[in-house]
Amino acid sequence: MKLTLNALCQSPISEGMSATQAVHNTVDLAKRLDGLGYHRFWLAEHHSDPSLASSSPEVMMSHIASVTQQIRVGSGGVLLPYYSPYKVAEQFNLLASLFPGRIDLGLGRSGGSEGQAPAALGVRNSDAFKALDELLSWLGEGRASRPFANTFASPPCAPAEPWVLGTSPASARYAGERGLPYAFGGFLDPRGMVPALQTYHQSFRPGWLEKPKVNLGWYVQAAETEKEAKALTRSSEHWFVKTFLRGATEPFPSPQTTDAASYGPHEQMAIAMRQQFALVGTAEQVLGGLETLQKQYAIDEFTLVTIPYAHEARVRSYELLAKAV
Repeated sequence: MKLTLNALCQSPISEGMSATQAVHNTVDLAKRLDGLGYHRFWLAEHHSDPSLASSSPEVMMSHIASVTQQIRVGSGGVLLPYYSPYKVAEQFNLLASLFPGRIDLGLGRSGGSEGQAPAALGVRNSDAFKALDELLSWLGEGRASRPFANTFASPPCAPAEPWVLGTSPASARYAGERGLPYAFGGFLDPRGMVPALQTYHQSFRPGWLEKPKVNLGWYVQAAETEKEAKALTRSSEHWFVKTFLRGATEPFPSPQTTDAASYGPHEQMAIAMRQQFALVGTAEQVLGGLETLQKQYAIDEFTLVTIPYAHEARVRSYELLAKAV
């Protein structure tokens, strides 16, 4: 079966790297993946995060779409609780007008923010599903059911492709009932994948799409050898422990930092669990794992997340997979 591969970039900041350099690395990655066969390049949204510099996907999308030729460019995703659905619709209508047929609008409901950033942003939409419905009514040419019938989202155009992002049956049910494509963030927490995908297929009704479409986000790391790939993954594993178990979000650590690190028994178990849900090895090993997931869970596309310490190792992983496909 043919694999459709995408990339998600969160503009990771490595130890000793500036946030500005992380942003430029994202642009470099997109330019180098363009033409390699990757279908989509998505930008995440995170706020006040010392390890991830991707705070404004719509701004990054405009620049990246202008310096690439073929790859679709999208948000993975816009955090709608913080924004006016009408304003988001206008931003993406403008992007879709500038880059016809190349813009994706991935929509999320989570916070995606550290500390007091949610308060600084100001939560506008306590009911995210209601806000999603309003946004869909404004998108593209708009619908008769939209609020303020005499107002439209400018410029009206063929719409960006909307995607619902999530990790739970609730988001899956919403996407299915409206006939929308669904992207499951397996790289965040894969434990809810089976019930979410079951819910999506069971609740699907033709709407934006005639049949279901599932995009699975997954953590991968490819290298010339399995040993090298496992060594490259230690940076993200250490970051996982520091962030989620010790509550200290920091840049992705260097090999020197990880070599000196030690972990308690519960931290070692958490790393082992994370390793079970990542595909790490040669390109052939990683692709074999993706093919297994595709067959088991009826996956239409994969969005790959890869974060080693070095930018060139990240680029090389994506290149190896593209060549192997």
